[in-house]
Amino acid sequence: MKTGFLITGLVLLIIANLMMVYSHRSSSHEGFMGYFLENAGSSGLGKNKYEPIGAFDDVRVTPSNGVSSWRGTAPNEPLMGPEFQPGQDHLFMFKNNQVKPECCDASYSSDMGCVCTTPQQRNYINSRGGNRTVEDGV
Repeated sequence: MKTGFLITGLVLLIIANLMMVYSHRSSSHEGFMGYFLENAGSSGLGKNKYEPIGAFDDVRVTPSNGVSSWRGTAPNEPLMGPEFQPGQDHLFMFKNNQVKPECCDASYSSDMGCVCTTPQQRNYINSRGGNRTVEDGV
């Protein structure tokens, strides 16, 4: 009984494997593989065929004073431990940072709120850990 069940299972596995192998041999390409988008814009496939779509084309919205007055808060909460020093054993930059909902204009969040970063950490991230310099436009 067990031997018959085992042989039947192996035969079914071999049949399934053969079906998979032979179905991939006659694979046809997806329907969009050779599709050419005629109004593809200026991607090099044709001339730019931009057409206006409505009354809001080329509308520029600027604040009344010419510059935006909006600024996210940077609460600069104190760290709960020593400042981050990169190294082999110290790879998590926000280990000693506070996480609060009040810091939620920040870029990093968790289930407890957003990470309150220090000015030094924001400068470090902006310089990409030293891989971005003044010559790069920092």
